[in-house]
Amino acid sequence: MKGLLLTCLSVASLALGAPSVARQDGVTAEQLDSFKLYAQWSIASSCNSEKSPGKPVTCTPGQCSMFDAHNATVAASFIGTLLDAQGFVGVDPVDQQIVVSFRGSTSVRNWIADFIFVQVPCDLTFACLAHTGFMASWAEVAMPVLAAVRAAKVANPDYKLVVTGHSLGGAVATLAVAYIRKAGYEADLYTYGSPRVGNLAFARFVTSQPGREYRITHADDPVPRLPPILTNYRHVSPEYWIDGGSDGVVTLDEVDYCPGYSNVQCNGGTKGLNMDSHGWYFQALQGCSLGYTPFRRDISDAELEAKLNMYVELDVQLAENLHAEGQS
Repeated sequence: MKGLLLTCLSVASLALGAPSVARQDGVTAEQLDSFKLYAQWSIASSCNSEKSPGKPVTCTPGQCSMFDAHNATVAASFIGTLLDAQGFVGVDPVDQQIVVSFRGSTSVRNWIADFIFVQVPCDLTFACLAHTGFMASWAEVAMPVLAAVRAAKVANPDYKLVVTGHSLGGAVATLAVAYIRKAGYEADLYTYGSPRVGNLAFARFVTSQPGREYRITHADDPVPRLPPILTNYRHVSPEYWIDGGSDGVVTLDEVDYCPGYSNVQCNGGTKGLNMDSHGWYFQALQGCSLGYTPFRRDISDAELEAKLNMYVELDVQLAENLHAEGQS
């Protein structure tokens, strides 16, 4: 087993290589407010993904207090027929923005237990690879999402465009923003607890597109640590890591700015299977959903946690080697 792991590490190190991406230092108060705002928009996806156009955007009472009074409306909603992708496109006349929100899967814990990290080609850029499940989920809803964005921008040409999502919804949101931008629209991305989506070519392409990436992680949330770096996955950059908030309030000095495609100095270097960290981003992100599906019973929590911790240890070793070579 040890020999197999060392072989994986050696092979992966040949494929890794990405200089850190730095666009700024620290986090501003305005950015922190925006992190909280779009966390609420991501919550709203579970309440509005089956609504018809023109209906008001609503949430569980108290969950969307930052835009509840804005009279935001649903421009379109979408649900994949086979997979779990769903959400809506909302229009907020007060903040003058169009928000594409993807719902997080209730089966995220089972996704962790399955350990399926297969990649398929994507047509965004040369040598682009992305997770097969995330690509399939996006493909199911791509046409209605792009059509809704197009119509909303025609009706509101000066409105800002934002794409957001929590958990596996954050992964689909990352793909969505890449294709929305490729279609000619500048859009910002806010994800919460998103897993890695694709390879280095994918991550670099998305990070270089017009618009900003705010990839937000919390404490020891296990989901952003998957799929592992050693399986040819990278994150878009930068990461904003909430390393506090235990009292329910996040301050500026509790959000760390972590640039790089394979950074393990923030969430990527944590261990454990703390799903509570995954479900809390400035507030509990359950919205209208009933929470998470229980674990599959073909693998124990202890076995699953041991596997996750092993991946982290290998990723940290790999990242240290890259840093020593000036490629972190």
